[in-house]
Formats: sequence, structure tokens, C-alpha cells
Amino acid sequence: MTVSTIAAARRSRLIWVSVWAVLAAGLAYAASSLSWGEVLAAALRADPFWLVIAMALNLTNAPLWALCWRCLMGREAQAPLLPLICVLAVVAAAIQAFSVLGGGATAFVLITGRLGLSRPAAASLLVLEGLTTGIVKVLLVGSALAIVPDAAMLRGIGAGLLGMMAVGLVGLIIVSRSHALLYRLASRIGGRGRVWIEHLADWTAHLQAVRSPARLGGAVLFMLMRRVGDGLAAWCVAIACGIPVGPEIIVLVIASIAVVTMAPVPAGNVGLYELAVVAAYQWVGVAPETALAAALLQHAIALVSVLVPGALIMALAPGIARPQPKP
Repeated sequence: MTVSTIAAARRSRLIWVSVWAVLAAGLAYAASSLSWGEVLAAALRADPFWLVIAMALNLTNAPLWALCWRCLMGREAQAPLLPLICVLAVVAAAIQAFSVLGGGATAFVLITGRLGLSRPAAASLLVLEGLTTGIVKVLLVGSALAIVPDAAMLRGIGAGLLGMMAVGLVGLIIVSRSHALLYRLASRIGGRGRVWIEHLADWTAHLQAVRSPARLGGAVLFMLMRRVGDGLAAWCVAIACGIPVGPEIIVLVIASIAVVTMAPVPAGNVGLYELAVVAAYQWVGVAPETALAAALLQHAIALVSVLVPGALIMALAPGIARPQPKP
């Protein structure tokens, strides 16, 4: 890694930390005006039955994520489903504990070391997963705007996301068709340049999913099902807290969470997650204390359903994600 790359990474980290510091100050100021006794009382009044249902819905996250990845991998690189679910449970825990950047590094290490994918295949998979996630975020924001047309805060964000995903998809389709050309170019070049071009060709060769509507569509469908599960869990928490909301508000809640969690800090999206949920509930006039109680319960359930399975897999069965040796 060059000095300039390290400096750019530090600047990016400093920018995000600064943004988070400003948001944290604003959240602290807003929180100071709330009655925390009422927030606690609203949380304690929540119906535990619906909270348990919300927890169960959140536990479907890793299996659906694994099915999404199997669509992106293709038959030639697919890992067994159970090891893949275990790996993604650990990755999800790392994302919540260390942020998206830490989770991405964990994913790369596990899918190369545990699932046996090559580095180019792993890098391609993570790029495709990011594209799939972006497409789903566009669909969520678009759905929120269609159902709640006066949610103006999402309009500009949705347009920006749509533009980025369109450029990214077209770019990946073009790049995915260049591997044969790159291999021919590498064969005519010697030294280190040939090695780098071959690495690039290997990476582009694993982007076939963008050229297959069935594979990419299947990945988007499973990723969207993850978000539907999140929405149903949020609805259960709202019922538990006595908040009378309809499906349009739940769509707005999930779309808002999808937008604010694009920032790579802080770990666990603490503060940003609650801000998104409270803002959505405030839009329909829910009392701030009740909205915050629902947001805290919803986030706590989401964190527990991710961190506990990941921690148990790492502590009790560290080798469960290793694939069986081929005969």
C-alpha cells in the first residue's frame, strides 16, 4: 500500500468520524429534551410475544443472505449452504461490531480461507454483493417514495442511488466481457505488468452474474426478502409498543435505515439507526418517547440476532464453516 493510499484512507476515515461526531452532538441535544422515564416506561410496556416474533424474523437474515451469494457465485464456485450460512453469520457479526469496512475484510478472509474461493473470485463476489445491495436500496427508496410521495428527504437520495447503480451495473457488464481481451494482452507482456493484468483478468472472469438476468435477479430477490424480513420485524416491534402504523410507514422505516446505514461508521450504526426509525415514526405523529423506545428495542433485537449467532459459531464451532474435503 502506497503512502498516498494510506493518506487517502486516513482522510476518508477522518471525514466519516467528523460527520458522526456532528450527528452524535445533534442526537445528544435532541435526546436532552426527551423524558427518559417515559422512554423506559414505553419500552417496559412492550409486549414480549411480538418482540420474540421480531427476533425470529431477524434470524432468517443469514440464510437468505447465503442464498443471495449462491446466486452470485454460480455453480462452478458454490459452497455448501450450511458452511456459507455460518460464514455469513460471522461476517454479519463483524459488520455490527467493527463497521462495514471491518465486515468486508472479515468476509474476504473467510470466503478465501474457509470456503476455498480464489482471491479474484472473492473480490468479484464482494463487488457483486455490493451492487445487489445497492439495487435493493434503490428499490426500497423508490417504494417509499411511491407509497409516501411527500417523503421529500428521500427523493434526492433515491435519484443519486439510482444513478450510481445504473453506472455501476453498466460498468460491470462491460468489464465482465473484457477478461478474454485482458488474457490476450497479458500473454504479450512480460514482467510484473503481466502478473497484474492476469490478476485483473481473473477478477473480471468471475463477474458472470451481471450478464445473467436469472442469477442477478435471484440475488436481488433474496436480498429483497432479507429487507422484507426486517420490515416485518419492525412491524412486530411497532405492534409490541402499541404504535398503530401501516405498511407504508414500515416501508419508510426500512428505506430510511437503508439510507443512513450506508455510512461506514459507527460500529453497529448506533445512533444513526435510531435516528432513522424515530424520524419515520415522527412523520405520522408518534410521541417522541414511544418512537425512541420502539427504535431502541428494534435495534437491540437486530443486534442480538446478529451478534449472538456469530459469537456462538466462533466460540463453539470455529471449524463448522470449513467445507468438506473433496473426494
